[in-house]
Amino acid sequence: MAREILVRLGGLAIVLIGFVCLYFFLLVPLQEAQAGVPEVHYELKVFALVPLCFVFGAIFLVFGDGFDYRTPDHQNLTAKGWIAFAVVAVLTGLGWWWFDSQFAALGYV
Repeated sequence: MAREILVRLGGLAIVLIGFVCLYFFLLVPLQEAQAGVPEVHYELKVFALVPLCFVFGAIFLVFGDGFDYRTPDHQNLTAKGWIAFAVVAVLTGLGWWWFDSQFAALGYV
């Protein structure tokens, strides 16, 4: 019981980390670009980190320890794990495409 609660709280913490990274490393640079700052910096790693935090944090928050994303020996992913990582990959690509189109619309190259 206590492990289940810890896993769910860990999921909540991971989702919160995702929101913090989203805000500081993606939305703040986008706001700077919208304000017309001549040079804007952002981290490419965050495009993968944010979806990873959101997907797995939400999974752990909702399902707790009951989501079998890896094999019992912790060596390989199960089908559920591969699907979760596929969702992360799709969200990463969509996030990059949206972010890039926003910057292109603002005249940044």
